[in-house]
Amino acid sequence: MYFQLTPEAAEADTATAVADTTTSALVPKAWSDLFGAEFWFGVGGVVLQVALIIGGALLALALIKRLKRRWIASVQDRPTLDKKRQRVLTVADLMGSVARYVVWTLAVMMVLTEVGLAVGPLLAGAGIAGLAIGFGAQTFVKDVISGLFLLFDDTIGVGDLITFNGETATVEYVGLRLIKARKFDGEVLMIPAGEMRVFGNKSIGYARAIVTVDLSYESDVEAGLVALEHIAHEWAQADHAREVLLEEAPQVQAVMNLGESGVTARIIAQVRPGEQFPAERDLRRLIKLRFDQQGIEIPFPRRTVYVKSEASGEDVGVVPSDEASAAGAAD
Repeated sequence: MYFQLTPEAAEADTATAVADTTTSALVPKAWSDLFGAEFWFGVGGVVLQVALIIGGALLALALIKRLKRRWIASVQDRPTLDKKRQRVLTVADLMGSVARYVVWTLAVMMVLTEVGLAVGPLLAGAGIAGLAIGFGAQTFVKDVISGLFLLFDDTIGVGDLITFNGETATVEYVGLRLIKARKFDGEVLMIPAGEMRVFGNKSIGYARAIVTVDLSYESDVEAGLVALEHIAHEWAQADHAREVLLEEAPQVQAVMNLGESGVTARIIAQVRPGEQFPAERDLRRLIKLRFDQQGIEIPFPRRTVYVKSEASGEDVGVVPSDEASAAGAAD
């Protein structure tokens, strides 16, 4: 007894047999492809290419860093507020930051290409995503654009003494987006470039040393003014003063005010930016020394107390402020 297969059944059995044969043949091939020499040579080549790309990026950054240091070293001997020195320090920091972004961006794109990822679609997707993110990053974009204008206009540089929002600080770093300035007490201000709409720069052109002096009403004011003139000229003849003074001699201006305790005068000297503070200290020291030698009094606050009798309401006398204070303490 036997069974006769229909044509359809025979065709199905044949297809099954072919599939089994194909599967049994493909599995060893895939296994050999995975662990074969050709596969590992391909993987090794990709890894080597990626390593070379990363190594090249690191080498390029090291070269850029070395060039940056040599450029900065060429102006280190210049004065702190020298404009060329400030410009080199500012641009060197900026170019270093831009170079890092560019080198690593190119390196990442090359690595993606080596591992088989299409960079074109990624860039297109990044462009669309960047457009969407841009609407939420308007402040960032504003800071970057403002930073570029600050650099191109040369309105601020490393080493400049600036005032911003009532704070005075020395600029230590100028970037595309952020400016770092250190206050006298050591605190560092982080200022977004987009916020630098109105600020003062005390390191452009010249600065003024201003010393205010009060002369006692009881003293000879004219003699005091003559003494100030001599002091101003004496200070201007000193070696350190001639190095920073931008005019022939300081000016003595009077009378600036009639105060409670004395007559106000002042000495003004036009000096190099950043030198106004040492100049003011030297002038005050010299004023105190010469006034003491010439017996010119620098006034201090005084009070005159009039004492009246409770019975008659008439003035009994005038008590100096020190005696009045002692009497008040005794009571």
